[in-house]
Amino acid sequence: MPQKRTTNTQSNDVGEALALLSETLVEEERRIRDEGANAMKTGSYDTAREVIDFAERLIAFQCKVGALADEWEDLENARDAATPEVQQIVSKHFFGKKKKGLITPQDDYCQPILEVLVEMGGGGKTKTVLDRVGKKMKARLKPIDYENHKSNDKQIRWRNTAQWARNKMVNSDGRMKKDSPNGVWEISDKGRKWLDTQ
Repeated sequence: MPQKRTTNTQSNDVGEALALLSETLVEEERRIRDEGANAMKTGSYDTAREVIDFAERLIAFQCKVGALADEWEDLENARDAATPEVQQIVSKHFFGKKKKGLITPQDDYCQPILEVLVEMGGGGKTKTVLDRVGKKMKARLKPIDYENHKSNDKQIRWRNTAQWARNKMVNSDGRMKKDSPNGVWEISDKGRKWLDTQ
């Protein structure tokens, strides 16, 4: 039985919670998408449309969780840059030592994905894009990123996170095209402009 957490624990509770929530949402979005596809196959179009609407809302929520995780990391960095006296005060409840081995954040994949798409002439098949992204990010990925995803032991965790980053750029901020052929990833004009500013 898992131990109950208390507010005075010295683990990074907030960071852990955000990472766990993000991963859970990824799993839920995949499950909903699969069941929505089944509804479409069986002719339950009203159900499929409602499922698509819910999945889009779930993606939007996951993006907000990602933004919160980024804000929390900024707070952690500010804490780490502070004097020992300040660290002692602010670290008593929510902050502790940063937990090693958390997955690489979803947003870290966005720039490498877009760079790979430009290198490939603007787009490419999912597997090829992911293979190139993996090589580009090799120095940044952590050991846990190479583990099998807990909800799908046939998929490596980092590839799953990269696909979620792609979903964000397609559905939330338009850096990737939404009307690409099935199984193809394409950068949009907005994505090219964003990349030029990095």
